[in-house]
Amino acid sequence: MKDKLVVTGTGDSLFVADIPEEYFNGDFKEIKAYIDGCDIKMTNLETNVSKFGSFPNSFSGGTWLNTDPEVFDDLTKFGFNYYGTANNHCMDYGHHGMLSTIDELDKRGLAHSGTGKSLEEASAPALLNVAGKKTAILAVNCEYSAVHTGARAGVKTNLMQGRPGVNYFRHDDYVNISKEEYEKLKELEEGFGINVERNREIADGFILADPEGVYTFGSIKFCYDGSKKTTECNKADKERIINSIKEAKKENDYVFILIHCHDSKPEFNASVPDYYEELARACIDAGASAIIGGGTHELRAIEIYNGCPILYSLGDFIYQGMRVAHLPADFMEKFGLDKNATAYEGLMKRSKNNTIGLQVHKCNFMTVLPKITYENGKMTSLELMPVVAGFKKPGKLDGLPYHAINEESQEIYDILNKLSTPYGTKIIKNGDMLKVEL
Repeated sequence: MKDKLVVTGTGDSLFVADIPEEYFNGDFKEIKAYIDGCDIKMTNLETNVSKFGSFPNSFSGGTWLNTDPEVFDDLTKFGFNYYGTANNHCMDYGHHGMLSTIDELDKRGLAHSGTGKSLEEASAPALLNVAGKKTAILAVNCEYSAVHTGARAGVKTNLMQGRPGVNYFRHDDYVNISKEEYEKLKELEEGFGINVERNREIADGFILADPEGVYTFGSIKFCYDGSKKTTECNKADKERIINSIKEAKKENDYVFILIHCHDSKPEFNASVPDYYEELARACIDAGASAIIGGGTHELRAIEIYNGCPILYSLGDFIYQGMRVAHLPADFMEKFGLDKNATAYEGLMKRSKNNTIGLQVHKCNFMTVLPKITYENGKMTSLELMPVVAGFKKPGKLDGLPYHAINEESQEIYDILNKLSTPYGTKIIKNGDMLKVEL
């Protein structure tokens, strides 16, 4: 008899507002039934869960996101048994908002990982025992604002507490130039005083000087000896994540990783940066059974690496970006509004009356729900349900997922197939369902 585990995961559940009964009585049922057909059911919780009693942070993941706990209960009706909290919005409402999210998940007995009171907690896996299999799930955030600000969790020492925050992953970006171009930049730097403050801090020991072959001009790193890729993993963070996977694998049958990444190559938004490919493949080599990606709000490629799926981005499962309830004065000031303006007024001002922004592009609402089947520890099938997150649906139905059929399923197939083909992945369309050929 074969041991079997069926797994699904979603992209971002950017969920901030209530779901109407009309949805629960309609499209919800097919989505829910599909999710219920799986043992491990994961989603990325792209919001905080609190009563708006937390201090809004001085930074956000783009929009300050928060969901009332009573409203959050609508999301739990999809049946997810794991929620990833490592993303660029996890600290929109500071430590209190982040810790409130953890508390609300714990109250409901819902497994989660990705944030915590220290880096040790944030990087610890959630543990599930489902279908007779022990499973560990880790969540990692690579998004710039959460990595390079106060969102980063900190480690404990013998004398100091750790710092609440997100399980982070850093990388370095480089622009490769010739030695002649480097000399020209040096002339500009000296002529305009570009690096004056930086050089003072280096002289006083507050920051480290560039290594040989690297030159920082303002905030941009240039490489003039050909030794760097355009993006590279931070070695310490890569080692830390890999060790976490190896440790989890010792005690568990399966390890899954949620990776939140907004970065891309210059060519187009759905491209996968070099460091992300490097990280994802290293996770599989370390013992992970699958990578479930999100962050970029649209689909990215699927790669089958050493028999394991890397779903580089599943885009948005739910997108309610225009239904945010409240926004702080910082947001209003940025767009020239009175500090007491409503969130809707602020969002309409930013979007130029709903003509620009994520919500006007259908690609940000198209995704797939994977159903990954494992037998005796090996993936034996990868099925994909094409889904649209209610693009321009009326009223409260906007942003809620339904099974895409006919032209929309074809549209999703065309996008995903084009992105995945360069990775050697063959996707087959059968009616309104997709399958990856293994």
